[in-house]
Amino acid sequence: TAGESMGSAVRALLLDAVGTVIRLREPPARVYARVAESHGIGVDAAQLRRRLRAQLARPPSLPLDGLQLSEVPEREREGWRSIVRNALGDTAADGPCFDSLFTLYGSADVWEVVPRAPQALDLVRTRDIRIAIVSNMDARFPNLLKQLGLAGRVDEIVIPSNCGLAKPDPRIFHVALERVEVSAAMTLYIGDRELDCVDAARAAGLRALRYDPAADDGAPDVLGSWDDLSDRLA
Repeated sequence: TAGESMGSAVRALLLDAVGTVIRLREPPARVYARVAESHGIGVDAAQLRRRLRAQLARPPSLPLDGLQLSEVPEREREGWRSIVRNALGDTAADGPCFDSLFTLYGSADVWEVVPRAPQALDLVRTRDIRIAIVSNMDARFPNLLKQLGLAGRVDEIVIPSNCGLAKPDPRIFHVALERVEVSAAMTLYIGDRELDCVDAARAAGLRALRYDPAADDGAPDVLGSWDDLSDRLA
């Protein structure tokens, strides 16, 4: 299996973003409540947590077919507006509260890099392995990656706003392979979710590992620590 051996040499590494190389600094409900209250919008904390949990279990599903690439960022923004509307109500969604939240989540103020990920990526680059992030993050993501100091560690960023596709559509992985100019057989994907990350990558013909620091040691097809990446690429 992929967990036991990578087989043929890995010449490209494709990565998910959230939960794999970056993560939120604090729970979204806490941030939403703080921002809403700063705009004079009262919040029921327990209700907000329930609503956000349901909304963020699957972020905005974008019907991208038929859209021009230039139209995707606005569709993404409106998708997030619907989340704010369902979580905080119309006043928040249609006013400056939404603008504050949208700007905040496009900044490094609420995000951090997963520990040891930068060191692992630096090691990968010394082996002349191409690196791309394949994510459903929106058009704010490239600038966020710069703010977090990761932009210089990857060769390509493949997101809906620059390719017109989103996971779990396997075609987004084909776009990434074309951009790094490496075949699927020589590419490894790492993501934190089984269904729309790992399974989607395998459907595209890639070998894949699920990133899960809480997994039992030796769990098959799982990367439990970024410090273990070197062994998986050997």
